[in-house]
Amino acid sequence: MPELTEAPPYSRIEVVTDVLHGVPVADPYRWLEEQESPHTREWLQAQKLYSRSCLDSLPGRGRIRERIRELLDIETYDSLQKAGDRYFFRKRLLGQEQPCICFREDLDGSDQVLIDPASRGTGPHTAVKPLRISPDGRLLLYEVKEGGERTGTFELLHIETRKILADVLPRGYLRGFAFAPDSRSFYYVHEAVNAKRPQRLAAYQHMVGTDFKEDKEIFLAGDNENIRLHIVPGQHQIGFLVFRFLDRTYTDFYLWTMGSVEAPESVIRNAEYTFGPLLHKTGRILAVTDHESPNLRIVEVRRQIATEPEFADVIPSSDVRILNWVVGEERVFVSYLRDLKVRVEIFDLDGVRLGELPLEERETVRLIGAADAGDEVFFEQESFTKPTRI
Repeated sequence: MPELTEAPPYSRIEVVTDVLHGVPVADPYRWLEEQESPHTREWLQAQKLYSRSCLDSLPGRGRIRERIRELLDIETYDSLQKAGDRYFFRKRLLGQEQPCICFREDLDGSDQVLIDPASRGTGPHTAVKPLRISPDGRLLLYEVKEGGERTGTFELLHIETRKILADVLPRGYLRGFAFAPDSRSFYYVHEAVNAKRPQRLAAYQHMVGTDFKEDKEIFLAGDNENIRLHIVPGQHQIGFLVFRFLDRTYTDFYLWTMGSVEAPESVIRNAEYTFGPLLHKTGRILAVTDHESPNLRIVEVRRQIATEPEFADVIPSSDVRILNWVVGEERVFVSYLRDLKVRVEIFDLDGVRLGELPLEERETVRLIGAADAGDEVFFEQESFTKPTRI
């Protein structure tokens, strides 16, 4: 590598200190978060020029670049979901900068493009991702991001007409979303970037085709910067997970029947353990937790009147930690890392072990979900020599 005659561009230090949970945290470069400020743009341009002076003169750089492009320019699929007989997913073809959102009728149907980010006219860094499909299969919720940013906008597509509806959630964080059983409305928790009251955390019901100003508040978690609210979707019920970040993290969980005039039912209060619930179509509440189990276990939450719920083991803790889990119609799939290999064990809904998913050696395996209806479970496999496959 040739010697550099110039030093890297100067980066000024302006320390900003925040106190997080009683601990002071200093950030010397907070000013760089103002991405559109003249100082930040000038710093980025100087860093770009300096980087190019270092990299452009490297011998063999062109050959390396072409070889990497050849290896990365492959057809890929991800974010698979199913509604009815339709499969929805992202697909990237050779030569495409960003993947499209596609669907196919039945497993062997041809792929049809629903959303192509290149057609939006916003440049090569616009990315889209499918999030949820309505129960009737007519509506698709998807996220739009620009340039790898953390926040996104959330749009609703009418699948048959290919029209983007006016029901758009503006740039921000979507903490939870659930379609109503009749697909005519949806429930959501959304933290908009420019919210007038950013600390007010509530869940709302929105009727498709109406103004968001008419939305009905169905649950209020609080008006505090130390609170987070998430929605857990189910077929006829939704759960509300409330995290309170105080001297330690406390978790509350509420259950509500969609459309009910009754207030949400408090199931868990002030839990100091991790709790990740799933609302199964049978009406059972399953959850993964580290309560009395450092390696995690999967339990059924049995509600009790006026007392704490009972946790009944479905998949007890083992000698290795649970990596991930998904639940199908009648099966529970749980992944573990044993002897440097991911293994996926299969159980019935009562926790009886039925076997193990046959997997290839030296491959990474990720459980990515189950069909909303039916008996299909989706997982990804990849290795150093094979791209991701679903």
